[in-house]
Amino acid sequence: MTRSMLPNAALKGIFVLFVTLTYDFGNAFQLGRNNGISRRFKSVDDISLYRSKAPIHLSMSSTSANARASTSENTPKKSNPPQLVEFIEPKTKTKVILIGTMHYNPTSINMVQNTLQTLAEQNSLGSVIVESCDIRWNTTMDILGTPRGKLLEPILKSEMKAATDEALKYGRPCILGDQRINATGESLGETFRQTFVEIASPLDGGWNRLITEFKDAVAVAFPTGEGYLSPFSILDPRLLIAAPVSFAKYPLSFLARNPISTLIVFSFLGFLTYLDASNGGGVAFADATLEEQAKSLVASLLFSGLEFGLFGRILVQVLLAERNEIIAKNILDQCKIYSPSNNNIKGGNGNFMDMFSFLSGKNSNPTTDNELRETMYVPGSIRETATSKIDDEERVVVAVLGMAHCNGIIKLLKEELVE
Repeated sequence: MTRSMLPNAALKGIFVLFVTLTYDFGNAFQLGRNNGISRRFKSVDDISLYRSKAPIHLSMSSTSANARASTSENTPKKSNPPQLVEFIEPKTKTKVILIGTMHYNPTSINMVQNTLQTLAEQNSLGSVIVESCDIRWNTTMDILGTPRGKLLEPILKSEMKAATDEALKYGRPCILGDQRINATGESLGETFRQTFVEIASPLDGGWNRLITEFKDAVAVAFPTGEGYLSPFSILDPRLLIAAPVSFAKYPLSFLARNPISTLIVFSFLGFLTYLDASNGGGVAFADATLEEQAKSLVASLLFSGLEFGLFGRILVQVLLAERNEIIAKNILDQCKIYSPSNNNIKGGNGNFMDMFSFLSGKNSNPTTDNELRETMYVPGSIRETATSKIDDEERVVVAVLGMAHCNGIIKLLKEELVE
């Protein structure tokens, strides 16, 4: 027998990816049912910036919206970390800062704290949006509230928790802006099913549909060019130096939240490692006959195609594109609150005819109370609306996200692809 070109290491990678994508879905479904949570698609999550001694230049103009946009465009960005993107949301003329993070990275955690502190001290901090949902957040907070959680707090401390702590400390709204985990789980299962059907239907156009949908999702999720995070953002030396901490804390956080499932995963990986080490009796690929090499190569190519079609689509479409849209909508909702056009309605001093807007079925306030009820706030956070703002200061909406989400969300907001 020829030793297969599909080593157990590949199976390990696939298994780890699968577990990473689906790890908490079972608990999320159960938690959602127990708490009577609906399946609505709502939420947002992460934020960060370096705690360097050099000041971070986050400028805010105090004049008109046009002057603010001009100031933003002309402000030097040299001192800003490469993981931070500033832009003016075109619909509302509100300034947005997206902070791309590496999860659990100490550099990212410090970056989040430093950014929010700087904006708060400038009286420019508006809403803070983090890449999490109420289900995931409440699960983590429940663990931290136990005696075991006190011991695990250093492991579960993330840039999202740091962002939330800063927002609450300065009395600013903090929104859980990501898609709910149970909705992501349902989408994941449906995408698995559809992908298998399309892979098995090459003559019925399944492969063409798969490729087309994948290309469309990539175009929206991974734009490049000026105004987007560059690939070098993740290669920042300060981020890479702390990367081993991220690689260690990520699986440890799984272990802290669900020790039994994590032990099962590690046991299975250990079993695959044992099989890989004991698979030395076969014929090496270089020593096999030409026919055996050809069969092994074909099998490897087919397997790689299946892996790419299945996991590539899940990664781009379900875990990025769909969630990006939810996060972008939550960011836009907060931008509406701080839009300069809302300053004249504070305290109900809007246009006289606005009182009769109900006759036309239109609402003059772009952020309604019904919409705000759908926003998921971190427990203890203040809630701010266009008519309940404590002042008319121009505010910055800040979103803390994993770096993979940033460019897709920038595209959705800048090109006005979400409502």
